Amino acid sequence: MLLVAAVSSPAANWVALSTGLPVVAYPPPYQEPVYRYGSFWRPDEEESDFAQRLQRLHFEGTASLNWRNLGPRKPGFETQIQNEVYLADMYFGVDGPFIDGVPVQFEWNMPTSDNGQILLNQLNFSYRRIEDWNFQFGKFVLPFGRYNELYKPDQFLTVTRPLLYASPDSLDLVVRANSPRPPMTAGYTDVGGRVSYYPPLDDVWVPEEITLYVVNGMGEDPNRVRTFPDTNFLGVPGVGGGGTNIDWGHQDNNLADNNNAKSIGGRLVYSLGDVRFPWPIPEGASDLKGVTVGLSGTTGAYDLETNLNYQIYGLDWSFDYLGFNFSGEYMWETNEFLAPLESAVNPCPPGNTTCSGVTQQKDFEINRGYFVQASFPIMRTPPIGERLTGVLVFNQEWRRGPNLNLEVNQTVDGTDYTSVNYFSPTAGRVTTEMDKYTAALNYQLTDHFLLKLEYSYWVMGQATTEAFVPTATGVPLGNVDIYQTALSLVMGF
Repeated sequence: MLLVAAVSSPAANWVALSTGLPVVAYPPPYQEPVYRYGSFWRPDEEESDFAQRLQRLHFEGTASLNWRNLGPRKPGFETQIQNEVYLADMYFGVDGPFIDGVPVQFEWNMPTSDNGQILLNQLNFSYRRIEDWNFQFGKFVLPFGRYNELYKPDQFLTVTRPLLYASPDSLDLVVRANSPRPPMTAGYTDVGGRVSYYPPLDDVWVPEEITLYVVNGMGEDPNRVRTFPDTNFLGVPGVGGGGTNIDWGHQDNNLADNNNAKSIGGRLVYSLGDVRFPWPIPEGASDLKGVTVGLSGTTGAYDLETNLNYQIYGLDWSFDYLGFNFSGEYMWETNEFLAPLESAVNPCPPGNTTCSGVTQQKDFEINRGYFVQASFPIMRTPPIGERLTGVLVFNQEWRRGPNLNLEVNQTVDGTDYTSVNYFSPTAGRVTTEMDKYTAALNYQLTDHFLLKLEYSYWVMGQATTEAFVPTATGVPLGNVDIYQTALSLVMGF
């Protein structure tokens, strides 16, 4: 059976798609009919334009297959696992200027911690029709520091990230009682808006980029999001017995704010030479020559009641010269938090399984640190592949705050906690320090495949207030140094 449609192309297209029958569409006079068996339409100007816009979109994705061997072989913490193979840093998405001057971006993440469950990581659009300006709205990667924007495994050279950006999803996060924590876990995205201005002046004192943004801000852990109206939710949950602190790993990928306050921030980027805008530039991307310096800052409230605030400031720099790169970053962060008070009025001695009437106490802590990194070409044109690069990294990070008392397997106000940090009135404040050394090889096999080999060593002697217990009773040996060998195969397109 043949249908004849003496109509415009969109109507003929609808007939073909709804009936499944071949269609002949008679176009306007003085043009030959166009026939395609099955689903037929005439490729008029609108459809041709739509196809051209689709061709502008860029489909991309990354994933890393990793192996690691941890030591020493002693019980406790992550050192209990040797010879682990895992998938991490899995992203896929599409972006491009589907509408002239209005690029869009969709990106999804499949976190290892959620067994590959698909989560919306970015959804935003930009308005770039005003020269030297860019307006972006939606959910986007926060423009902060170096590694927060270089969060995909094909964008940085090593397997693990610096201490300042250690990611729990990539299993390179090491945390102990009262130890330093990463102020800005890599790849932090948030919902809001940003405006960027790129001054056209070519002057060393004029920034290459000036960015300001307003976003929902960091959330709290455990997550107490202010949900939308629901018949099953008639109140706002109170602070848990374990207290309130920042969701350091950004594992609560919220699409709605959890409080009324918004976080504000900004970034300045100065560039000279080949590394001028656009930013960010993936590490080892090409033989560049130039210097980049960035200043970042953000502040806001993160708890539901908007009583707890945080501030993060950073300075990053990078020097490139024909494959040689020297880079580093310093970061300072302070945050307020709540933790249960351990006192005679509210007894919670070690081993106690029932604590009630918990009193929450407010205090603050400071996390600060830096890293320096050097990368250099070992073989610019190897017999197989494209380039072999060596990397050396040194990290130091400190925490200054109250000496919290860690208790395990506690029931506080009817809730079971694997571990709880308690305030001790007589413990005072302490300073802890964690160092990390990294040596790595980055082998660029093709444009789409990378092979990384890394050895890292964490110095834990002053990283925690937990005492060393040389027994095999299962008591965590928190201040024993950790070393790790890791191999990563990265695919990107």
